[in-house]
Amino acid sequence: MTGPGEGKIKLNASVYVNGELLRDADVYIHVKGYSLARVTHLDIEHPKTNEFIKPHSGAFLKIIGIKEGLMVKGRRWTLIVKSPVLRDLLTIGEETYAWVGGKIGGLYIGFKKKYIEKLEDKAMKIYNISPR
Repeated sequence: MTGPGEGKIKLNASVYVNGELLRDADVYIHVKGYSLARVTHLDIEHPKTNEFIKPHSGAFLKIIGIKEGLMVKGRRWTLIVKSPVLRDLLTIGEETYAWVGGKIGGLYIGFKKKYIEKLEDKAMKIYNISPR
C-alpha cells in the first residue's frame, strides 16, 4: 500500500538518490499488523525509485549506518535517508544486508529481526503504536 494508512508512521525525512534530493518523497515506518503489513518495515515512497527497483522485484542490498540516518547501496545507485528517528537504527559505519523490494510508487526495506525490533520500539515509544 502506498501513501498514508493505519499503522504507517510518517517520518520527517529527506531522501537522496545519487546525491539528488527526491522532492516530495515520503518515508514511513510501516508497523506489522496494519494496512496489510506482515512484518514491520520501512517504506520509501517516490515514483523515481521505480527506475532502479522495479515493482514486484527486489534484492538483498547493503545498508550502512550514517550520521544522519542510513544509506542503501545498489549496484549503480546509492539511496540515502536522513531522519532524526533513523539516526540510531544502525550505528555510524555499521553494515547489514536487507531485502529492498519495489512496489508501485516506491520501495520498502525489510530488515533483519534486530532492526525490526528497533523500529517497533520507536513506533511504541514515540508514536504509541504497537505491532499486532
